[in-house]
Amino acid sequence: MRALLLGFFMLLMSPGLEASEWIWKRSRILEADLARALALPREDLCHELGLYSCFTGVHLFALGGNDAVGRSQYTPLEQPTQLSAIAVERVVSQACLQRIALDAETSAPVVFTSLKLQQTIAEQSETAVRAQIRSLSQRFLQRDPRAEEEQLLLHLADPQRFGALPARDLAHGLCLAFGSQLEFLFF
Repeated sequence: MRALLLGFFMLLMSPGLEASEWIWKRSRILEADLARALALPREDLCHELGLYSCFTGVHLFALGGNDAVGRSQYTPLEQPTQLSAIAVERVVSQACLQRIALDAETSAPVVFTSLKLQQTIAEQSETAVRAQIRSLSQRFLQRDPRAEEEQLLLHLADPQRFGALPARDLAHGLCLAFGSQLEFLFF
């Protein structure tokens, strides 16, 4: 399933956008946008080892931030690096897992409202999966998904291949796909 997800990163880009036109969302903006999309307080998004903030500590530099006083990092990175891609995947994944855990524990989920997180993927209706895809697209990208995006993401809910997996895995895959899209990570 992970290999399938990594392919989404490149396939779900905004058509017609030239690389020279992209503006990288730095640490603080990415943190704010992720918190908004997942309806989580900033301080709850991601912590390494349960202690250290991903955005203001561990991954600050890789996400384009700098800390002149605490770390003598006077200038941020000019453009994303290989470490930036790893840090983005890490923080998005952890934030998605945090939201999924919260929504699974309540009778009134906030983000994953269409999926039954306590069930398997095979027990989800295609209508519910499509509704969840539309909801996540609105939350992350502020638009409805394009037809090709929706069809591609529906492969994650294929009951023949992934039916025995928990619906939480589907929720995580969908969330990670939208949260790691270039359209979400760049202006």
